[in-house]
Parts: sequence; C-alpha cells; structure tokens
Amino acid sequence: MVDGRFVKDEPIKAMQAGTQADIDDIGFFTPKMTAAKGMAAGEVGYVITGIKDVTKLRVGDTLTSRERSATDALPGYREVRPMVFCGLFPIDTDRYSDLRDALDRLALNDAALSYEPETSDALGFGFRCGFLGLLHMDIVRGAARARVRLGAARHHAQRPLRGDPDQLREVVEVRSPTDMPDPAEIESISEPFIRATIITPNDYVGPVMELCQKRRGEHVGLHYLSPTRVQVQYDLPLAEIVLDFFDQLKSRSKGYASLDYEPIENRPSDLVKLDVLLAGDKVDALSLIVHREASYEQGRTLVERLRKTIPRQQFDVPVQAAIGANVIARESREGGSQGRHREALRRRRHPEEEAAREAEEGQEADEAGRRGRGPAGGVPRRPRDGRRWQIARSVGVPRR
Repeated sequence: MVDGRFVKDEPIKAMQAGTQADIDDIGFFTPKMTAAKGMAAGEVGYVITGIKDVTKLRVGDTLTSRERSATDALPGYREVRPMVFCGLFPIDTDRYSDLRDALDRLALNDAALSYEPETSDALGFGFRCGFLGLLHMDIVRGAARARVRLGAARHHAQRPLRGDPDQLREVVEVRSPTDMPDPAEIESISEPFIRATIITPNDYVGPVMELCQKRRGEHVGLHYLSPTRVQVQYDLPLAEIVLDFFDQLKSRSKGYASLDYEPIENRPSDLVKLDVLLAGDKVDALSLIVHREASYEQGRTLVERLRKTIPRQQFDVPVQAAIGANVIARESREGGSQGRHREALRRRRHPEEEAAREAEEGQEADEAGRRGRGPAGGVPRRPRDGRRWQIARSVGVPRR
C-alpha cells in the first residue's frame, strides 16, 4: 500500500484497465497467507477479488477505492509490448474454436501473449499473435500444436497501412495485401513508424547502429548513461521489427542489449505489393507488402524457399515473384524423373537420330557377341536355364 487503506468487501477498481471488483479477502504473508480486516499505507499483503478473467488485470496496474478514488495512477506502469508477430491457422477449419481455447489457456499463465482474430482467403480463420521473441513464439506454437493441429504460420505481421487513392481522395486503411488498391489509383502510401530505445554496452554500439541502418532506421540520438552503457534511439518502420529484429539485436550484442519502442506516427514510404504465382496462378496467402528497395531480395528468397518446399509433381511448376505485371524472380520446381523426362523429350524432337542410334547399338551388340563379350565392354551373363554363356543384350532387347 502506497497511500490510504483497504478493507474487506470494499469496492475497488484498476486505474489503467478500468476493471471493477469487490475485495473478497485481504491479508498478509507470514509467510503463509493470513487474513486480516484491512491493509494500511506502508504494509505489504494480498487482495483477493472475484475476477475470473486474468486479462482484466495487468501486472503493475494501480488499484484504488471506487468511493475514495485517487486522481493519478502510480508512475512506472507500461503494457508489455510484443516484439515478434506470427499468424496461426488450424489445418482443419472446424478446429478454429479449439485453437481459440488453446490460446485462452496459454494466456492464463502467460501475460505477455497477445492475440486477435485474423482471416485469410487461403488459410481461413486464425489468430494474429504477438510474442516477446522467437523463443517465446516457438514455445507457444509448440504448446498450441499439442492441442490443435496447426497449419501454416505466417512469420510476418500485416501492419496497418494508410493509402490515399487518387480517384477517391480518401484515406484507406490496409491490413492485408488483398486489401491493397490498384497501384494506378494510389497517390501515396504511409506506414506506421516507432521510436526504438536501445540500451547496450559500449562495446556493441557499432553493430547495433549498423543493424538499425539496414532496417531503414533514422538516427535520433545517442546518450551515455554511464561509462559502459549507451542509450541509442532510432525511428524505425514497424514492419522492420516485427520479425527478427529483436533476435538479431540480441545476437549482435551477445544478449546484453534491451529494446523498448512506442508508436509515433505514419510516414510516407515507397511500398509495393509482392505477389507469388504458382504455375501462373496468384496465391493471395503468400502476398507481401514490402519496400521497393528490398523487393528483389525478398522475392528471390521467397521463391527459392517455395521451390524446395512444394512437393514434386509430374510436371514442372514455375514459381514466380511479381510486382504488378513485372516478374522480378523465378524458380522452377522440376517434376518427375528428369533423366526420363529429357530422354522422352529428345526422342519426340529427333526421331531420326533415335532410330540411327538404335541401329548403331545393334551393330555394336552383334560384334561384341562374335567376340564373346558384352556390348561396349559389358560382361556376358549366364542364362537361367544353364546353357552356355551368351550376350545378355542383343538388338532390340533392353539390358536387365
């Protein structure tokens, strides 16, 4: 207790979350829980309420009496901000409710997990989840997969963009690549920026600033908190930190750097929609909104991964990355046995050469038979009926 007094059955509320409840029990730890009639300023104890949903209260919130309410909350409270975003979708769309229940159970013991419903044209209904880092994401995904058979997981978050179509002269909020208007109608595109505050040891300032510069960051300030600790501030696009920025920051600083950020404003950016085409058909679920300067690199990386992931078919499957009508990267998933495929194609294209080659092989087989050895240095085989040695392959008979 910082100020005032709480008693049993008193109505209280959380000043940040706005949740209201009554005190069912109040007491102290001695070290076991010991009930008491009230708690005064300077004392440390516990308060039990009838709140059933743990998401209604956050760690660090300020509790005050509803009858004698405080004017300002205690300083220092800040909501947990996710560092990595991922979309989770069940393979069977009928298991959507099971996935929701699994995330609800995980959120009971994990206050840092945040999620909201998301819909994809190709993947169906799912959830967009926020995590503290890649390890946190892997743990939650593994726990959810133990209860629900999960399908695709999109490791990029569709941050809200604001486009200004020229013809309509209105601001359109884009939360998915499928919502992106026709490029010919767009006058400008703005994306959300955040101000990142990084505290790192002095030895890792160079690698940290290099990482921020690669992520289209704008340097704001640098302050020495002590002879060995430095605070670096950058303005970064939200899209550049939602995937692996935090993981890269920890790797470059050997785990010593810390990150905090807050949204500031939307700023104009040169963004384009990157489409993925499989066998000439556009797949909306794989579309991305990327910066134009990084579009080729991301398109090339994406098609190379898809070429290795797509199952082999009986025919070649072209994998393309395109911006509008311009294809910027292309790979091909080869189908079937390439040796047999090329041999059959050559026979269809050059039937005369194939007939001449078979005749030449037949002559070589006859000469080898007269000399008592196999064709082209082959080894004679003994027939199963026990007769004398003869050539296993003759004209028109394939080698066994």
